[in-house]
Amino acid sequence: MPTIAIFLHQLDATGVARNALAIARHMEAAGWRAVIVTVRPGGEMAGALDGLTHHVLGGMGLPRKMELRLSIPRLRRTLLGLAPDVVLSTGNHAHFAVLGATGGALRARTVYRFSNDLAHTGGGLRALVSRRRAVARVVARRAARLVLVSDNLARDPILAPHVASGKARVIANGVDVSAVRARSMEPSDHPWLAEDVPIVLGVGRLVRQKNFGVLLDAFAQARRERPLRLIMVGAGKAAMRAALDAQAVSLDIADHIRFVGQVANSYPFFHAASVMAIPSLWEGSPNVLLEALASGTPVVASRTAGNAAAILGEGRYGVLADPRDARAFARGILAQLDPATRIEPGTRAEAFDRSRAMETYRSLFEELLTPAG
Repeated sequence: MPTIAIFLHQLDATGVARNALAIARHMEAAGWRAVIVTVRPGGEMAGALDGLTHHVLGGMGLPRKMELRLSIPRLRRTLLGLAPDVVLSTGNHAHFAVLGATGGALRARTVYRFSNDLAHTGGGLRALVSRRRAVARVVARRAARLVLVSDNLARDPILAPHVASGKARVIANGVDVSAVRARSMEPSDHPWLAEDVPIVLGVGRLVRQKNFGVLLDAFAQARRERPLRLIMVGAGKAAMRAALDAQAVSLDIADHIRFVGQVANSYPFFHAASVMAIPSLWEGSPNVLLEALASGTPVVASRTAGNAAAILGEGRYGVLADPRDARAFARGILAQLDPATRIEPGTRAEAFDRSRAMETYRSLFEELLTPAG
């Protein structure tokens, strides 16, 4: 029985964690042994392990980047003990640690999944971008295979040559369409979901990348035109939450916003929402957009949210807007609320059903075990 070790920092509520668990379950169903390896224990997605083997290296309560660096010796020892046939690094943040832990006596084929844009600054120094891209160059040389979650990444100058050579391939994120639709019909005790006032929904971690400050500005502008409420689903940094609370007060919309944090099942909010707003400054391939399409929720998405423009067919299945233009987002929200101008997602989600992506991963991993020639 072949073994795949799947590495990430923590099982938190991110697309990286959701995809790691989906890949592990699919490979187990295909007759492989799948082992999830994380630095930290716990996380919002830990309850979704469903019997999967989980090795915890042991977090130290440090910032993620530092923890990952310090975890390299323990990761190497763990991988040597597991002796996996394939090691999958599931997201950009994990690649440096896997790079340091593999090689030498460890004969596993290593696959690196690029889950996010390499060029974004994140509000930081350009030196950080240069360092990230330098790591990506080394990763690309050392990898047995590269997985890119969008065509945007396939056009990156570092990764494009490996697409041309066949080492890298695009496997877009997928969504379990039937599961999302079934779970969206489950009950929720939030009182706003049973009322008539249209709901704008924002979903994601409260971090700069998600650009929720622009969403609050857009919501305030749209609300001048008609009654609206905004529900924000997702945990995040306390400082960001405090900044958004203060912004809501300054915009005089605090009574019309609810931050509900991380919830066990967010899909009833998708079903009840009149509009899903995704103003991200950058992404790889936004899972929340696919989940909104599967729920049948009209969408306004940022043009810079990874491959959102491709997923939405350049506007055929939802509205695209500049993430730095709150007025454009407000216009998009109002257009999606009006039956005369609304763009419905239709059956677009079926094109991204997760089963297709999972089968492509399986084929890739099995190809690595096939002797050359």
